[in-house]
Amino acid sequence: MHPYKSLCQQRAIRFRCCHSLLLLGLFAVLYFPLQAQQADYFDGPYIFQQTDSLQLKWIERGVPYDTTIAHADATVFQRDSLPLVNLQRLSFPTAKASTYTGIDRIIAISDVHGQYQLMRELLLSSGVIDTTNNWALGDGHLVVIGDNFDRGDEVLPILWLLFELEQQALANGGHLHLLLGNHELMVLHGDIRYLHKKYNYTAGALQTPYPELFARGSILGDWIAQHQVAVSINEHLFVHAGISPEVLKLDLSLEALNTTFRERILRQPYDAIAADPTLDLLYGGEGPLWYRGYFGNEAISKGKFKKQLKAYDQEKIIVGHTSQEDIHPLYGGKLIVIDCSIKLGVRGQVLLIENDAVYIIDQDGEQLPIVMKKHAPTTSIQEVLMASSSRPQLTIETDFQQLLKGKMEEEYQPAEISLRTADFAHTLHGRIRTRGNMRKQACELPPLLIDLRKSDLDSLEYIRHDKLKLVIPCQENSSYQTNLYKEFLIYDLYQLINDHGIQTQLVDIEIIDAKGQRQLTGFLIETERDYEHRTGAQVLQTGRVTSSVLDREYFVRMQFFQYMIANCDWALTGKHNLELVKFPDKERAEVIAYDFDYSGFVGNGYAVPAPSLPIKSVHERYFFSYPTTDEEIDQTISYFLKQETEIYATCAAADYLSVKDREKCQDYLRSFFDLLRNPKKFKRRIGR
Repeated sequence: MHPYKSLCQQRAIRFRCCHSLLLLGLFAVLYFPLQAQQADYFDGPYIFQQTDSLQLKWIERGVPYDTTIAHADATVFQRDSLPLVNLQRLSFPTAKASTYTGIDRIIAISDVHGQYQLMRELLLSSGVIDTTNNWALGDGHLVVIGDNFDRGDEVLPILWLLFELEQQALANGGHLHLLLGNHELMVLHGDIRYLHKKYNYTAGALQTPYPELFARGSILGDWIAQHQVAVSINEHLFVHAGISPEVLKLDLSLEALNTTFRERILRQPYDAIAADPTLDLLYGGEGPLWYRGYFGNEAISKGKFKKQLKAYDQEKIIVGHTSQEDIHPLYGGKLIVIDCSIKLGVRGQVLLIENDAVYIIDQDGEQLPIVMKKHAPTTSIQEVLMASSSRPQLTIETDFQQLLKGKMEEEYQPAEISLRTADFAHTLHGRIRTRGNMRKQACELPPLLIDLRKSDLDSLEYIRHDKLKLVIPCQENSSYQTNLYKEFLIYDLYQLINDHGIQTQLVDIEIIDAKGQRQLTGFLIETERDYEHRTGAQVLQTGRVTSSVLDREYFVRMQFFQYMIANCDWALTGKHNLELVKFPDKERAEVIAYDFDYSGFVGNGYAVPAPSLPIKSVHERYFFSYPTTDEEIDQTISYFLKQETEIYATCAAADYLSVKDREKCQDYLRSFFDLLRNPKKFKRRIGR
């Protein structure tokens, strides 16, 4: 759909954007005194070219700065936690070609959306940069297919890194192609609908509406305004969204397309764009920065797509813009979609084209060919293990002693993984490392993360969900094995109060290395990718959340559940031991609890309360004082009392525990329910 259908709508949106800028600027100014006290608040630098000097604006440890430096005195901008910028190298190439041939190695990435850390990880794993952020691709080409702005909160580190890499690439005989995305277009034209709230605070602190930080005269703004829309490399056409049949009818060459955007669209008044049918088409929903006609029920035919290839004399078209789970081909491999949802900040991939062969590289550095399958797999190997009616058997062959010796570093080492259920048996190659926070320090045997080869999963026709999260007993003795069983039981109990809980599966484990074998029972815990695939929810990466914006019913139930099992090892701040998930049919997000090893119900010897809590033992129940109403508390008391019988029954059915331990589990919970039957006493206990 055209983002701005008519001139009237354009003017209305323009008014709303300006009005929003004023309101957000006012809000930021009012809010900033609080924000300024945060030592972790950094942004900038924003640099403006003046006749004989540079104006620099930035925020450092919450404090705004605005200074002017004469060109003769400009050296290097270097501040703690801000991008390093060489002030003597602020020029950038403006005469850019639209077609390149004879390039041996091409890397492409798309739709980073402020996720600097993940982008850097991907550029490192694919050999584009080294560990000091310097160009390492030699005479290769990197294509960034737009949308570095919006959504995430690390836009400036991305822009300054790419600014520097563009110059380094040219000096090494390579090239960095920076293409426009619709979000670059939006910011340059004052549309900040998707702006991360951090930059509203920046605008207020610097007393500058956000788009003006990229106005004419700004180094980054003028640089972005020189970006191309499309580029052809080895007859592979790179463009942010695609080429619609309507744009094809304009019969514009790539050079004309790039020139039109640069000279007649970018930073031009909306009225002038809307008055010209060609510009209006290119600017809108059928244009190369907004088009979505390769996807869904309205996707164009193969015949129309072939016309696009023929018109531009291309072998393939590579696009971003429309978020997918993985990089994958369409139209018989002639279209490659590379927006793999990096914007979520969890995982990502880049595209590699080397000597006409096409590959995918993920953040672990694994390189896989893009394979056209007769049918797409629908199940992950973890889903099969979780659904097994019998307990899966897992054999891990690795240098386990070396793994334990370096457990704090979380470094991968090779492993052979054998998986067996009643229905299948597979031996796969991969890697293994330790994971977890406190358990790595407190436990002889920390939790493990298994990383399977995607090529193995491809050959077995499983989805490329390659990670398995494994929890094993803290030590090799019966006491810790029992505690692990109790932690596993908690996940089953949690499903009774929230059926959106994370799935787990007990698994018998054999670990083999040169010094012998270990026999354990642990459990698999569902990864974020498999949770999203199973439930259809999106796991949100927002670091800060308040209880008032959550689904209140499930939040208060979660509070009661944590109190029931005597677990204080959770917090909304930083989503500590909580997942924030959003279901498409629900207005509010939910929090899902996990990681219960510090609960009194489990009773691990290493579990102690945080020093800030007014309790001396994890067995003392403590109710966190997040705001709740009396009505919410009364309703949740009633709900839990209705679940009491089923909760006891779930404990009694946990046949992996001894009869005596099952009875102890029920007794541990009984005191909670006895308290609920006296609501006045319960409310006094929790400080109401």
